[in-house]
Amino acid sequence: MKTLFASGAALIASFAMGAPALANCFAIPGEAGAQPTVIQGFSVQEATARPGPLQLPPLPEGTGAILCDRDSVVPARNDFKVLLTGLPLMIRAGTADDPTVLSMGIDDGNYSISIMMGSIDDAERSAIIEAVEGFDDGIDEMERWMEENPQ
Repeated sequence: MKTLFASGAALIASFAMGAPALANCFAIPGEAGAQPTVIQGFSVQEATARPGPLQLPPLPEGTGAILCDRDSVVPARNDFKVLLTGLPLMIRAGTADDPTVLSMGIDDGNYSISIMMGSIDDAERSAIIEAVEGFDDGIDEMERWMEENPQ
């Protein structure tokens, strides 16, 4: 997990230093030193809005997390679907000069949330807590859908 954070931090730093315009989502390598890969044509928010479990596109071997650029670091309603794939989700918002990055994962059966870079205010903190508290309801809804729509 430490190498994942090192890779994520390196990616974040590269954008802060004036890298090209941000794409929507990246596959973050699990090994330090490997380069992140833009996930062409993939939006976590669009993919997780579909019923059922998340179907990830093909990712590079060794992908350790997914990082997505958004207007806010507050998790979307269905972001839990990424976590259920076993990959952490990092959400980056702000500007290249002043990014904020939230990292979410599942650790020992519990949601793990941290701010890797930047800061959040009290309203964002409350919204993040509310979003994560809603993940279990979303999981229940997805499981009901899966029972009604066996594959």
